[in-house]
Parts: sequence; C-alpha cells; structure tokens
Amino acid sequence: MKDPQHELLVDIRKQIVLHDVSTVSELSKITHVSFPTVKKIIDDMIEYGEVIEHGQHAPKGGRPAKSYRYNSTFRHCLTLYIEANEIHYRLIDCQNQIAEEGVSFVTGTHLETLGTLVDAFDQHTIKLGAISVGVAAAVDRGRIVFAPEYPSLAHLDLKNWLMDRTGLPVVIENDMNAAVYGFSKRDETSTHQSIVYLGLGKNGPGAGILVDGHVVRGQSGFSGEVSFLPLYDHASFYDRIKNKSYGPNVLKEEEIDAMGRLVATFAATLNPHAFIFSDVDLVLEDLPHINRACERYLPSRHIPVLHIGEWEEDYFSGLARLGIELMLETIQRGGV
Repeated sequence: MKDPQHELLVDIRKQIVLHDVSTVSELSKITHVSFPTVKKIIDDMIEYGEVIEHGQHAPKGGRPAKSYRYNSTFRHCLTLYIEANEIHYRLIDCQNQIAEEGVSFVTGTHLETLGTLVDAFDQHTIKLGAISVGVAAAVDRGRIVFAPEYPSLAHLDLKNWLMDRTGLPVVIENDMNAAVYGFSKRDETSTHQSIVYLGLGKNGPGAGILVDGHVVRGQSGFSGEVSFLPLYDHASFYDRIKNKSYGPNVLKEEEIDAMGRLVATFAATLNPHAFIFSDVDLVLEDLPHINRACERYLPSRHIPVLHIGEWEEDYFSGLARLGIELMLETIQRGGV
C-alpha cells in the first residue's frame, strides 16, 4: 500500500532535483498541497540534511522568497555498465556530477568482478543511495533473459542479487534502452518524440526504442534485438553487418544497404522522429549514404532524421537518470 506522505516527499524531491523548482510557493502550486504542509516537509528535509537554503528567489512582480536546493552530496549513486570484458563505472551525486570514475577489467567471471567492484563501494566513505547497472543483454524486470556473451549473468535475477549483496535499491537496464533514454534527457527537445538508437557493440547489434518519452521493452524484455530481423531472403540484419570492423569507419556497400533496410523497417512500423547511430560505430559521412539506401524502400518524407549520438555519454546519462530517480523514490523520511 502506498504511503501518501512518502509519495508527497518523493514528488517534492523530484521537483527540486529534476525540475529545478526552488521555493515553497512553487512546490505548493505544483503538488497541489497547502503552503504550510510543504513548508513543514522542507523544514524536516533541512533538519535531516537533504535540503539547503539557497538565498532568495525573486519572481517577476512578486516579493522575494526563500530559495532551496537539494544537498547534492546527501546520497550518491553508483552507475556502471558491463561491456565485453570491462566494467565502466561512475560515482555521481544527485546532480550527475562525477565524484569518481574508472574501469574494472573482468577477471574470472563477469559476476565475480561485478561483486568485487560493488563491495569496494560498500566500504566507501561516500554514502550510496542506489545502484544503476547497464548490460548488453535482454533484461526483463531486473532479470537477464538473453546474454550469450555473459554466461555468468544468463537467466540471473541480477537486480535481487545486487540488492541482497548491498542492501541498496538497484535498477538494471539494457544498454541501448539506457542510451536512448539518456539521449532524450540530454536533448530536451526530443523528450516527447519517438526515437530509435542503434548500437552495433562488441557483442552484436541492439536498438533502444523510445515512444513519447517512454522506453519500449516488450512483453519479455526482448524489444530492440535487431540482430534477428530477417531483412533478406536468406540472411538477417546481423548476417549483413557481422564482418564490419569494430570502431567508427566508413561503411561498405552491403552494410549501408543493411542499415537502410533497418531504418526503413522502423520508419514503416514505428515512424520515429529520429534514428540515432552510435559514434562508436559510424561516422557522419555514412549518414547520407544510409539515407539514400533507405529511399530505395520508402518515400523520403517518411524517413526519420539521422543523427550520430555520443554513445558513452548517452549511456551514462540514461543510467544516471534511472539511478537518481530510484534514489529519490527510495530514501525514507529522515534518510534512514
């Protein structure tokens, strides 16, 4: 059963942290809760160290009011992603400012290395509020349901495994789902658009799909597994691009055709506003060639805008937003 007081506290946290709302009056209007009630919650948050007074805010034509901001160091979030034989991590505050970052190289299994990494942060002087994990695998509500390159993670309920190990709230997300979500948060003009984000990756291609600001995961978490798309009579999308050398380089003709068919498939089904390619895989010179290949299969007015995204920053941005949202939702009153 939901606790209305906790729900209100979470709403106020999110308004302050995610939407830059800074006065009691503004919070009262947005939450539809009385000024005295909001003021009492803010006073409690100040007492517990969550909120800090931040000078005066002078709205147009109004009297100056006390301004508040969230104490960015009250809790931190550990964000990390697993890619091939590396685990990249960032320790961030609630404003997504990086306190520490690095790479752990997998020794033994991926699960063992992940456990060792989170154990180290469990002893850290900075207090964690949540963990956000990205993995190049199909994920269904925290369980890894398809991970051919990561046998130690296959079919594992990674969310509960990490929660049991750390006692912290955890969110697990597919890599491209996190990247497309992060792209939309970094580019606010795209927040309510439909977007497809393709990554070829070290372990094979995958796509993140965003519709009106919401990630599409499908009924079993398998959405975006474009490797399996049968775009040719006797070949899949993966069959046509599997020999592409890793890294950003000019595409070969058969790879351009495969990309054009893939974009056309999404244009004819989802009709997205934009199609994003990873800067790890493609270069800008590839885009007009892909656009022309796509025109072989459908009218140009239906082709989405093609972009090159900043994959690692988009990925970490998505993981950060998921982790910060979870952290704000799960800190109990008084921070206990």
